[in-house]
Amino acid sequence: MNTTRDAPLELDARPLWSTILVTGIVAALGYFVVNLVQRRRFYKDLPKPPHSFLWGHLKFMGETLALLPKDCHVQVAVTTMSQKYKLPGIFYLDLWPVAPSICVVTDPDVALHMTVTRNHEKHAEENRAVDPMIGKGNIVTAEGARWKKMHKMLAPAFAIMHVTNQRPMVAETVMEFRAILNKLAETGEAFELEKYVERLTLDIVGEATFGHSLGAQTMGSSVMQHWEEMSRANMQTRTGWRIDFVRNYLAKQRRETAKMKLDVALAELVEKRFDYVQKNDVSLEKRKDSIIMDLILREYLQETHQGSQKRMDPEFLEDVLTQIRTLVVGGTGTTTDTICFAYMLLSAHPEVVQRLREEHDRVFVSGIDASHDILCSEPYKLNSLEYTTNVIKETLRLFPVGCTARREHSDGFLPYEGRQYTTKGFLILPMQHTMHMNPEIFPNPKAFDPDRFAREDFVRHAWRPFERGPRACLGQPLAMDEMKIILLLTVRDFDFTCVDLKPNKTPRVLWTDLDLTFGDRAFQEYVFEAKPRDHMPMSVKKSDWA
Repeated sequence: MNTTRDAPLELDARPLWSTILVTGIVAALGYFVVNLVQRRRFYKDLPKPPHSFLWGHLKFMGETLALLPKDCHVQVAVTTMSQKYKLPGIFYLDLWPVAPSICVVTDPDVALHMTVTRNHEKHAEENRAVDPMIGKGNIVTAEGARWKKMHKMLAPAFAIMHVTNQRPMVAETVMEFRAILNKLAETGEAFELEKYVERLTLDIVGEATFGHSLGAQTMGSSVMQHWEEMSRANMQTRTGWRIDFVRNYLAKQRRETAKMKLDVALAELVEKRFDYVQKNDVSLEKRKDSIIMDLILREYLQETHQGSQKRMDPEFLEDVLTQIRTLVVGGTGTTTDTICFAYMLLSAHPEVVQRLREEHDRVFVSGIDASHDILCSEPYKLNSLEYTTNVIKETLRLFPVGCTARREHSDGFLPYEGRQYTTKGFLILPMQHTMHMNPEIFPNPKAFDPDRFAREDFVRHAWRPFERGPRACLGQPLAMDEMKIILLLTVRDFDFTCVDLKPNKTPRVLWTDLDLTFGDRAFQEYVFEAKPRDHMPMSVKKSDWA
């Protein structure tokens, strides 16, 4: 009798769990639908490109990216939609639930207000993009006391006086690069310009950071090889709209493996310098003349109150590696990318090349060896290369290497044209590429026109490839010097030609026609920063200028 009465209780357990499961699914679906409706309605009266109640801007973003070459940087997509739909200086992108919703700023005054006047903090999305590659607590994404401490520690290495004193070192390293170009000119073979310039800039970073060349130009570089592997793997975890857990997992594993190899190479350099400082009793008191590694060691030894110790604390070593990774990336990326694009543009503008050569002969002297000697003895002469500087600035206008991501200010609004625009919960993206290609800001923006920087016929703070304000790129003075010296010591000797070009028959987008000459190389590829596509294949020959 008991068994007969208990049986129905056992049978009732299954419907109970089914009811709980169905109720949970319905509740979750209901929450999603309510959230979807609220979020989509939120954008009703905000400036934006065409918006779907179901998809927000997800489908629209996918369609925009489909117009462009594979793996384009997001700045290219934003500029494309901004010009196609004539969007105002602030507009919104609704990318929920796949990505953070974005407040795009393309008005120079608003960008200045948020990066200089109020200095908005970095958005958490920038941490998610940068920290897995460089490490937590890096100077790019850190905030508050941590950032102030690192900025104070590293700033002397990038002071104008210190950078000026490094010009002879940069010149010596560029002369090695020139010798390599001579060999390539003799063979006439095609080569990847990006890789050679990357090795050049890595040797310069090595001198500035560790006090000696890393020999990347003569022996190759495992550092850059591991970084490239990290960047390519990391890109696979952050691009594409489909969710592929297996692909993302495998890509993260490849990234972490490459990062471990990179850290081994960098740790060896750090420990070697630490041992040298200890054994040779190197004074770390003169901050303004110190190499970067010594500035970091000085801070560490002061904090630990130990004048000398045999080994570095493992926690401190990891902190050092984070800052060194930052310097390697920042110190090589901007210069490498910009020089590649500069020579791409110069290959199609012989009139600009001629004016560069004339300025170099006039300010220095005819002949590269003699110019090198003068630069080493009179480094301030580099400041007189005004047209060369303008060529670099114009290249950076057309091809900025990336953008910053900021969070809302405490009041949750940005002022624009007499109205307060909400920023609550948004990733704020001041998009310099879109400003640079706006004909209302830069007249005739499609043209490669270095003279615009002599005329100054644009809003000065609209040019912002290094960003502006307290969080502007600390290494800007060194990067500009490197690029000027590279052009000074190579542009008179060599003529560069882009190889394997496939020009487009019609422009892909409204804002540039460079693809009619250079094909898809006119559109930067996203590999951590906005880089040259295909590593910029080139050939080089000796010029007859001399």
